[in-house]
Parts: sequence; structure tokens; C-alpha cells
Amino acid sequence: MSPSQRLFAVTISAKRKPGMDEDAYHKYISETHAEHLKHLLVKNSIVDYTMQHNTPELMSGIDNLFPNLSSVNHSSYDAFVTIVFRDIQDYINVKNDRHYMSVVNPDHANFADGPGTMMSFGWFEKHVADGKLVEEGEKKIE
Repeated sequence: MSPSQRLFAVTISAKRKPGMDEDAYHKYISETHAEHLKHLLVKNSIVDYTMQHNTPELMSGIDNLFPNLSSVNHSSYDAFVTIVFRDIQDYINVKNDRHYMSVVNPDHANFADGPGTMMSFGWFEKHVADGKLVEEGEKKIE
């Protein structure tokens, strides 16, 4: 895929605010924070917004998913959030929007451990979607 056709993604390796109950954290990011953010993402042509919720209960079974590895390093993150976009400016527009600055960004104080959270940025590819192979020319389109 040529660089001009690439999708980009920001992935947030998220930790919950110290002292916050795990169930309360997952409920808050799914229901409250996502509600603050998702309409703004659509308004700015964001392609995809997903959350992976990690819990100790689920992570306890991760060794069963990788039985051929001698050891599996368990992630200490509570969630992974991925935001996919076609143009970097689209994501910058989200971050500069009045709603983001006045509602979404301040909301992080209600649930997030800022110093414990990690960010990554790169290009995004999709190889299987809805149980079907994604052909080369379709990897960038939802």
C-alpha cells in the first residue's frame, strides 16, 4: 500500500486512575467517556474507534492462547484504545475542537492515570474484517 493510501492510528495503552475500582473504570470509559468523544470523531471523519478491555480475570487465561511460548509477558494496562484516521489533520482537528478541549480532555482526570498511560502512533492495516480477507486495495477503507 502506498504511503498516500495509508490509514494512521493512535493507540492508547491506558491505565486507570489510582484507587479507581476496575469495574467502575471499564464502565466509565465505555459509557461516559466514549459518549463524550464518539460524535466528535464522526464529525471529523475518523474511521474507527475501538476499546479493548483487559481484566485480571481474562489475562489469567492468556497463557492458554499461547501454549507454544515458553513464557508470556502479561500486559499491565487496563485498556487499549485505538483511533484510526485517513489524514493526520483529521485527528489534530479533533484535539483542537472546542468540545474536546472543554469536555473530553478534562474528563480524563475522572478515570485516567496520565503518567502510567502510553501512546503510540503509526500506520494501520486491516487484513481480516468481519471474517473475510481484506484485499490489498481495501485495507485502507472501512
